[in-house]
Amino acid sequence: MMACVFCADAAHAAGHIVVYPAEQHTETKLLELMPATGAPFGRQDYGALLFPTHFFCENHVRLGAELTPQQLSDTVIVDIAGTAPSPADVRRARSLQTLMNEIRGHWLVELLDHGRFYSVGQPIVDRSGNPFAHEMLMRGMDVHGNAVLPGRMLEAAATTSLRARLDQAARLAAIRTGARIPADGAIFINFLPSSVYDTRFSLKDTFAAVRDAGFDPKRIVFEVVETDKITDFEYLRALIDQFRGEGFAIALDDFGTGFNNIEAVIRLRPEYIKLDKLLVMDAVEDAMKSQFVLETVSIAQLNGIKTIAEGIEDQRTLDHIRKLGADYFQGYHLGRPAPIGQKDT
Repeated sequence: MMACVFCADAAHAAGHIVVYPAEQHTETKLLELMPATGAPFGRQDYGALLFPTHFFCENHVRLGAELTPQQLSDTVIVDIAGTAPSPADVRRARSLQTLMNEIRGHWLVELLDHGRFYSVGQPIVDRSGNPFAHEMLMRGMDVHGNAVLPGRMLEAAATTSLRARLDQAARLAAIRTGARIPADGAIFINFLPSSVYDTRFSLKDTFAAVRDAGFDPKRIVFEVVETDKITDFEYLRALIDQFRGEGFAIALDDFGTGFNNIEAVIRLRPEYIKLDKLLVMDAVEDAMKSQFVLETVSIAQLNGIKTIAEGIEDQRTLDHIRKLGADYFQGYHLGRPAPIGQKDT
């Protein structure tokens, strides 16, 4: 059997894991799954269970199926080198759920460690059909050279630190790739607000990369994604102020998918709103969607905010949304994501 990448990591290869089960059922299930490894593994005198790290690598799918999310979250684990945790070890305690997420996402850590990560661009056009900008979209590459799409990477990035690292890697790749776009085009770069809660992945590296690439800051628009999950608007406003202090513009993605992003517009006053494809697609036949688009565009224009309609999949939709007043348009009908300098297919 191929060695587990997580267990082969230098931080885990020689280690053990101490488990403090939240309840008897969890302890029983763990002991049922444990192979007959003998001492020093199993129940310990200090009231915990001791396992080899590879036990969790080999059984994480079954554990995820047989233990509830609450049991996984309430069970505490500690990585150790010996057979009993030291005070320093205990300070690194985390939940069994976090460990499961780390194991599932370790292929993504390896992908990032080896630099198998890049950006493609999808065009955004103006009302006359002329190129206005490109949205930079992340892609990974597996060991066989096949593309790894964003959804799979985001799903694997289940821990806060890995999600932050992925988002930072995406921003830096977008800047490197965007530097190859002609100087009259804008660059939209996605940004997860939650990613910079981890101080290891601050915005300083992003800002430095922009300067090193020789970008005019006025060309760059940072696109805030997952606006429907924002809970701390004061923190986000402070981040937005940092972007604007560097001369960048702000866009809000997926507008129209929840009440929270209406509040985001009011609080953050972005330069751009991207109308979610849920509103745009089928709007030709849906009077309510059309009315919502029309009123959103009207309110935005009154407040100096430009609108970008996503999900333009055919000429009929483009013509209809253009009549409703949107400023810019994006979708497969206008161009698929493609490497910069290469025509989309």
